[in-house]
Amino acid sequence: MWLRILVGIILIALIAPILVIIPMSFTSVSYFEFPPPGYSTKWYESFFSNSEWVEATFRSLTIAVCTAFVAVTIGIMAALAVTRLNFWGKQLFMSLMVAPMIIPLIIIGVALYHSFSPLGLSNSMLGLVLAHTIVALPIVFVTVTARLKGLDRNLELAAMGLGSTPIQAFFQITLPLIRPAVLSGALFAFIISFDEVVVTIFLAGPKTKTLPIALWENLRNQVDPTMAAVSTILIGLTVTAFVAQSIVSSRKSARLKREALE
Repeated sequence: MWLRILVGIILIALIAPILVIIPMSFTSVSYFEFPPPGYSTKWYESFFSNSEWVEATFRSLTIAVCTAFVAVTIGIMAALAVTRLNFWGKQLFMSLMVAPMIIPLIIIGVALYHSFSPLGLSNSMLGLVLAHTIVALPIVFVTVTARLKGLDRNLELAAMGLGSTPIQAFFQITLPLIRPAVLSGALFAFIISFDEVVVTIFLAGPKTKTLPIALWENLRNQVDPTMAAVSTILIGLTVTAFVAQSIVSSRKSARLKREALE
């Protein structure tokens, strides 16, 4: 009982500073004050009427979706290689796959800037997608690898024994079984890309400014409740993504239980 109360207090202490932003985004004054003296939606209107904010939002969404797709594709292939094959340098390969989780982001940003600039990939959407993929790939790799290690490979072998090719066995047997892990990895990759600031600072330019970068620049130049509205939108998107993933996983688990009972 006391442990639950302690955990609840810790969670409230961690979440409360974030939740304070939400009512402040509806303030009626042009400065931050809590509690707000009045409530208004004018700061959301300011956000949606500002072309710079809107373009940065759609750009961030585009980059995040592309990053999730690329990271999931590469992550699945890397996880299959690790769990299904024995090759020289396997441990080194696994270490390289998870290295971006350990190396400070500022070091990754500097390295990518020096690598991408000669190739013309800085200040480009492709460069940002590749950079965000490098940052997001480890979480996809770890998530899918853990699911594949717990998977009975006899199901794949049985499918291939019945005439399926390895590719057919993967798409018809393996992929449906690891779908929850793939969806979780894609969700985390999307959120990591959408919220990425440090690496993006080194690679983004005037034409490739993402929403977090626009928010960061406005924090340096001027402070008004529009930024609270932007932060609230980011919180809402993140929460929505997690809720959607939870609903999909719950329905998947319920369907599997019904099939098992039948």
